[in-house]
Amino acid sequence: MDLRFRVALTLAVITLSTILVAWVMVAGGVLRPLIGELNSERMDIAVYVAKEVEQAEDPRARVKELTKELHIEVGVGPRPPPPMGRRARSVQRDGHEVLFLPGPKGPMAVSFTANGHELWMLIHFPADLERAPRRVGMGLLLLALASLGLGLLVVRQVFRPLNQTTAAMRRIADGDLDHRLGTTGGVPEAERTFNRMADRVQELVQGQRDLMAAVSHELRTPLSRMRLQLVMLRDESGDHSRLDALEADVAEVDALVEELLESARMHQGQLALDCTEVDAMDLATEALGAVDLGDREVRLDVEPGLVLHVDRRRVLRCLRNLLSNVVRYTPDDTDVRLRMVARGAEVEVSVADRGPGVARGDIDLLFAPFYRAESSRSRKTGGLGLGLMLVRQIADAHGGRAVARNREGGGLEVALFLPVGADVV
Repeated sequence: MDLRFRVALTLAVITLSTILVAWVMVAGGVLRPLIGELNSERMDIAVYVAKEVEQAEDPRARVKELTKELHIEVGVGPRPPPPMGRRARSVQRDGHEVLFLPGPKGPMAVSFTANGHELWMLIHFPADLERAPRRVGMGLLLLALASLGLGLLVVRQVFRPLNQTTAAMRRIADGDLDHRLGTTGGVPEAERTFNRMADRVQELVQGQRDLMAAVSHELRTPLSRMRLQLVMLRDESGDHSRLDALEADVAEVDALVEELLESARMHQGQLALDCTEVDAMDLATEALGAVDLGDREVRLDVEPGLVLHVDRRRVLRCLRNLLSNVVRYTPDDTDVRLRMVARGAEVEVSVADRGPGVARGDIDLLFAPFYRAESSRSRKTGGLGLGLMLVRQIADAHGGRAVARNREGGGLEVALFLPVGADVV
């Protein structure tokens, strides 16, 4: 559950509980005793009017006099009016039965005797005692709504710096190491601490990238000398088996250094893309010719006439890496599909196989540097976990994206989605 929602919910529960307690205290401790006392006084007035009318020589005239004197409304009838809604409450007072009738202004009916006949007098008082509890309840309800609105506004203001900090952390986690918090009206000390932390993270990451670039660059010279020595030894030696194995190892290290150097240059922004119009079918054919897929059946699915605006050499490198992964991690009889199709504002370039696939939890980790899924990759394959990292970097540099997904029925598909006619980054 979101922290902001939990704080808002807690504030709402506290506010409503406080209003409920206030209502219980006001209604039970103040209004109810007060209304009880007023009803008692009204009952005394009703009995007083009944006695005065009983003792008067002209009951009708006395009723009119009392009506003006006490500012009440009096009606006389042979029987009490039927109660409406709730049941009337009956009380005996000084030999008279008094009925508390429900309704506006709380009318009362009181029995009296006139000319030997028992009659009932209905008395309406000017003030409505039930209005006070309703007004208090409405006031408390409005107070609760106002408190909730003000509380939500306060929560929003308090959480604004936290939301901005969270968004900044998310941007840094996504790779935008240059992002910093400005003056947001939040907590200055927290902003300074966050920016200091971001500076330190950027320094560490940049230091690693610089080190990787420097090491990769320095390794190129000794590798070139080793290759030259191998050529000379091959001319002098009659047994080439050990030289073949050594040359394969040197080629593998050379490929690793090349990928490290390419990745480091992309991270440092030192590598500009050379984008040109590239025929999709020519690109696919060249990629298939550069990788020995053995006896695997290849299905080529390229949209006719499709032209890509990309850096040909680097997209070709992506395809070689993807096809090389198929060779490393799938059986020799695996079907392979290379597809290039337009999808709206993007072009999908994908390589799919029918191999063992990858565990669901490892899908998002495939593009991490040096990551190797234990279930499908081993040192015997020669993979070092850098090929897919470089594929994603090249896709990002084109302003696109790279995704991996398991196929229905088994196998893995890795796709690049490159924008059509978009500016590269």
